[in-house]
Amino acid sequence: TYVVLKVQNLKSTTIDRKGSQPCWEQDFMFEISADEKGFIIELRKKGLLWDSILGILWIPLANVEHATDEGPGDWWTLHSEVVKTGSEIHGTKTPTSHEILLDVYFALPF
Repeated sequence: TYVVLKVQNLKSTTIDRKGSQPCWEQDFMFEISADEKGFIIELRKKGLLWDSILGILWIPLANVEHATDEGPGDWWTLHSEVVKTGSEIHGTKTPTSHEILLDVYFALPF
């Protein structure tokens, strides 16, 4: 499995990990504009011909706190559906059995 992070026109991917409780321990940093509403996290499973999505999470930037250092993170339940109005994403719905531990924050200057 691996994780894909999408914000604005940017996309980053973790390395692949095997097992039922994969751990990536990867940090990602994005510089984004203030008008961005949120970002998407996708948990994907490698397939022989194509990869499948195990769960999706929409995190609104309004819910993200500011910090100077990493914290313990929070467990987030992944969902199977994206809620959209036109092409704009507003959230996710229909929880799956998958959860992901993420430490999400706006980095403050040291």
